[in-house]
Amino acid sequence: MSLVVVDPTYRGTEHAPINAAFTQLLTPGASCIATTPAMFRAMVAIDPSAPLPAHEVIDVLPSGGVTLRRMRVQWRVLSALVVQHKATALLLLSAGPETLFVARALTTRHPGLRIHAIMHNMSDMAGWRSRDPRRRWIDMRAGLRWADHPAITLVVLEDYIAAAARDGGSDWRGIWRGVANRMQVWPHPTLAQEQPKLAPWTPGARLRLTIAGRASRDKGFDTILALAAASPQHDWSVTGRLDPPYDAAPPMPSAAERLSRPDYLTALRRADYAVVAHQPAYDLTASGSILDCATNRIPVIALRSPAVTALSAHYGPLGPIVPDAEAALALLDSPALRDTAAYSAYQRSLEALHQSRTIAALAPLIRGDLGLAR
Repeated sequence: MSLVVVDPTYRGTEHAPINAAFTQLLTPGASCIATTPAMFRAMVAIDPSAPLPAHEVIDVLPSGGVTLRRMRVQWRVLSALVVQHKATALLLLSAGPETLFVARALTTRHPGLRIHAIMHNMSDMAGWRSRDPRRRWIDMRAGLRWADHPAITLVVLEDYIAAAARDGGSDWRGIWRGVANRMQVWPHPTLAQEQPKLAPWTPGARLRLTIAGRASRDKGFDTILALAAASPQHDWSVTGRLDPPYDAAPPMPSAAERLSRPDYLTALRRADYAVVAHQPAYDLTASGSILDCATNRIPVIALRSPAVTALSAHYGPLGPIVPDAEAALALLDSPALRDTAAYSAYQRSLEALHQSRTIAALAPLIRGDLGLAR
């Protein structure tokens, strides 16, 4: 077989860690990895000694909505790669709605081609939908209808997202019927080389609390700001950037621009806890920041959400989980966060989660699904 691996939607380096993990996992086996030059350099920098397949430079448009132009560019890029490499299988490391239309067109142009598309964020499936027919024709729900084809497998990165697909929320109007039956779960991978040595934890006079990754409304930053204002006895920070409009007047220490991966990990490791307050809009998104906390064994203080609840149920408590902001505020005022025995138990659960997501652990599943030697 000839497997071509492509990231057709991310122009920058945000997904370099997960792209590197998947590509290392598929080496040997993949014919090539096709990304922008910036993405490939960032993937190599994560582990310069790791083997990677040959790199193909592709054109990726800047992010910003779903447009026919994006569809045309992705069609040109993907169809050329399939022809050039005589591909029998295509792994899309990311996919927007436009990518799903292109994937369906590729199955028509190239019978026998199998496509796996990794869906990082499916939050557009729930809630409000534009009434403008021009937008509805090419939005996520329309794309999923077109992706209902035996040669196309949608990959989600957590079991709870697949469960939501199978259950079919009332807002989704049965769109999942065909797609959910062919949905595959590939657990979100972690990189073993990013795990630091574990040192004994001793709480300081002030606990260091952080928001891992970008601070955005869907990740509950408004709630976290309220908690921080009411808990000045702790040191609060953002290990990453602030989304608009928060960046106009930074409300707490944060990165002025996107951090390099080493700088991000160094900053994250300074924290005692990461605070997680995901909003319902984030429930259909795989949380790379929680996996970063697992790799670095940083417990989370979390408001209850599908992600934290499901992961804690499977691997053990990743940190204290509370039902709402009021309970979180009471916890922040209590001595429970300084309990070293509980902290060690959280770290053991985080370690179990990390170990289940390493390349070695996931290789049998993912390589098997793609028809590669295990």
